[in-house]
Amino acid sequence: MSHTTVDEEAAGRAALYALGALEGDEAREFEEHLAAGCAACAAELREFETVAADLGLAAPAAEPPAGVRARLLSLVSEGGGSASAGAAPGFLVLRAGEGRWRPTDDAGVSFKLLFADRERGTVTTLVRMEPGSRIRSHRHLGVEQCLVLEGDVRSGSVGMTAGDFNCSMPGSVHEELMSDGGALLLLVSPERYEPIEPHAH
Repeated sequence: MSHTTVDEEAAGRAALYALGALEGDEAREFEEHLAAGCAACAAELREFETVAADLGLAAPAAEPPAGVRARLLSLVSEGGGSASAGAAPGFLVLRAGEGRWRPTDDAGVSFKLLFADRERGTVTTLVRMEPGSRIRSHRHLGVEQCLVLEGDVRSGSVGMTAGDFNCSMPGSVHEELMSDGGALLLLVSPERYEPIEPHAH
């Protein structure tokens, strides 16, 4: 049924669909609902998809709609959505095989959004660098925390491997990041960066 406003559950489903976390019957049901012509849910989905698509390193400014965190937690508390299956109220669980890897503007670099905290203006993402890939130089617009989960990454004279942690302060500039053998990074960071060099090729 089409409607003019989106309730908490529908907004949560739009967010999970944008993250690639709705599967099977739930995903088909949501797609059929959109196909039936619900403009309100389609607009909500476009907002979430814009945020998810733009959350790569040096992504252009984009913010999720107000209250997204509360909406997601509300959906979790109702036990809806495959991303929250088996989770207790107040928790969001994203399984290893869930979510969607998306390309960034840097060749060989992709990311998966794990969580967007609207109240703090931060996102938690996994960033995957293929062997030989590079991330262009950028300026941090807020505190960025980075933990190397796998592989190797270096910036200038500083190299890091699995288990190493780096915290970048607001205004700091990262020289071009490179990975020889590939890397998997866990980032808690602002939603965007300020690129200061052309895209890596």
